[in-house]
Amino acid sequence: MRNIAFGWMPPHPTLFLRREIFDRWGSYDAELRIAADYDAMLRWIVKGRIRLIYIPQVLIKMRVGGESNRSLKQIVRKSREDYVAIKRNGVGGMVTLLAKNLRKIPQFVRPDGRPVP
Repeated sequence: MRNIAFGWMPPHPTLFLRREIFDRWGSYDAELRIAADYDAMLRWIVKGRIRLIYIPQVLIKMRVGGESNRSLKQIVRKSREDYVAIKRNGVGGMVTLLAKNLRKIPQFVRPDGRPVP
């Protein structure tokens, strides 16, 4: 729970939930076009207090990038929506948002310092 306040986001492509979680805590808020997954995960984990179990195995591989960082406009929109989700779910504030964005930097830089294409 503490990691979430410091910007950690569970890897959602491999987040498996029981139907009861959706029935009790709801699904995605379609008003959030980019951060609906983040908002839902915060609600399930923080408010729903679901227990996460780590599986030390690669279940999916994804390319870097996507809707949230396609352009500066999308990055701004994502950040606004992330902030709504953070406040709505009582996780933190601007520090949490800043930490969430800073945690993504290693995704765009190789260990040798060169940018990821």
